[in-house]
Amino acid sequence: MSIAACLLVYSVAVVMFGPPVLGFLTRGGQAPRCGVAAWIIAIGTVLLTWVTIAVLVILDVIAHWRQRGSFVVSCFELLCDLAAGKAGSAPQLMLLIGAAGVIGAVAVIGIRLVRTIGRLHALAHGHAQAVRLVGRPTTERDVYIVDAAQRTAYCVAGKPAAIVVTTAAVAALDARQLGAVLAHERAHLDGHHPRMVTALRGLALVFPRLALMTRGAEEVSRLLEMCADDAAARRHGHRALLTGLMALAGGAPVAALGAADVAVLNRAERLALPPAQHVRVRAQAALTSASTIIAFAPLATVVLGASGVLMCGG
Repeated sequence: MSIAACLLVYSVAVVMFGPPVLGFLTRGGQAPRCGVAAWIIAIGTVLLTWVTIAVLVILDVIAHWRQRGSFVVSCFELLCDLAAGKAGSAPQLMLLIGAAGVIGAVAVIGIRLVRTIGRLHALAHGHAQAVRLVGRPTTERDVYIVDAAQRTAYCVAGKPAAIVVTTAAVAALDARQLGAVLAHERAHLDGHHPRMVTALRGLALVFPRLALMTRGAEEVSRLLEMCADDAAARRHGHRALLTGLMALAGGAPVAALGAADVAVLNRAERLALPPAQHVRVRAQAALTSASTIIAFAPLATVVLGASGVLMCGG
């Protein structure tokens, strides 16, 4: 049980201190790819830790079932006695209500997560299909022009995915700007960014009170926009992308990643004044160190606990 207890302490620490620390390290966007990795590692390890704790508790009960002195088994036997009514009907009723509540809560969380992510995927897929029906295909792969007065460009995941550019956006952008904006959206699709954002948004909706999930979804969306900015700027230059983004003002649909819809001012400042090389290297080193600690701390806990070196809890 020492391993499970230490993993619980670890997960609580990451949930509490992860958002402010990672938010501080990624606020400038000097190393967006490392920032995305750090947030996803933090969220993923917390979720994996919760599952591991549940598995360890179950295995501990099975392994020590014959040992009456085991704390977990003693607790389990006490719960069984309460459930059997040996302590009276009132404790039995309270225990059954509590157990039903816990089981119901876990089931609701799981169902909500699956349904939410499924609904977001279905929304994106439906939007992509609609774009292919009403939009005009171009010579660019998966790029469609839609008649609209709003100047916007965005990508939406689907089977297959689609990049949407409105006629107003085409009229407002010159050839270099349009190429930069399309390269930005292409980078989103090539990097599977919409799928990542969908999964994180689903977690944020299921765990609305956990800043690690809600802020993580927001920060990863912002950092992915910067990743796409970097990819487009390498091909078309910072100025073409910057002026293209400034020419596009508007909101893309909820299921999409719009070129000029997330952290525009932050990204514009970053494109206008790119961070120096030493600043990027320092940010990469800090985020890599944080990611390494977050990723290997639970693994080290399991290894040390299994070897008997680490004792955390009874």
